[in-house]
Amino acid sequence: MSLAPITGDGGKLAAQAADQTQKTTPVQEFQGILKNGLNAIKEDMDSIFEEASALYQIPSKLLRAVAKAESGFNPKAVSKAGAMGVMQLMPGTARSLGVSDPYNARQNILGGAKYLKQNLDRFGGDVSLALAAYNAGPNSVTKYGGIPPYKETQNYVKKIMADYTGNNTILAGRTVSTGTYGKTSGSTAVSSLIGSGLTGSSLTAGSLLGSFAGNTDLSGAGSLGTLLAAGKGENLSGEDWSNMVQILRLQMMMNMGKDTGTLI
Repeated sequence: MSLAPITGDGGKLAAQAADQTQKTTPVQEFQGILKNGLNAIKEDMDSIFEEASALYQIPSKLLRAVAKAESGFNPKAVSKAGAMGVMQLMPGTARSLGVSDPYNARQNILGGAKYLKQNLDRFGGDVSLALAAYNAGPNSVTKYGGIPPYKETQNYVKKIMADYTGNNTILAGRTVSTGTYGKTSGSTAVSSLIGSGLTGSSLTAGSLLGSFAGNTDLSGAGSLGTLLAAGKGENLSGEDWSNMVQILRLQMMMNMGKDTGTLI
């Protein structure tokens, strides 16, 4: 038995429902563009090591030596024990360090640097003991009053110390997708906008465009500006807004010349 085609109001409602499932709101469209754009961003891994070095006051060569021994600078590395990423963080350690995505090179390197700093502070700045703690755990170092009698840990410390104290240059020499722009110096207008509390807030697209009006040339933002205008009145999450401001900041620097800001 064949079914009769839907007619009248029932047919209109069915057609409208089908049409709605195919449409996306301006906010959803922007979120898709934002996600794809951030995933396409490439960041110099060595710059991340320098940033981590400055943040935690650890020599960048030491951080690179650890990363070289741990993963060979591979953001996707996974050990048999389950350690992940460039600095080979265990799941529990990663969570304790605030690393939500261990395979994100930026998060992983900064998390690893923070963990190494914690061990350096715990063991009075002794690099060998901090490295031993990084590999075998700080409790093992405390238990044995020094580098634990584990062949793996002892070889690990020797290998990294040889790289760190040697005359060789250690560089990652690669770029990675991190979904951020790292530390960026931009215009005062954008810096003040970011400092006004975008992160964690919910704002409308129109208000952001209004904040930029008269402050900068958004020519070249193209479809992004159009999409934001179309999304006026809709809310985006604080994270989306924070990321969007970074994109607009970069666009401003590109429009206004290299002297305006520097990506590091």
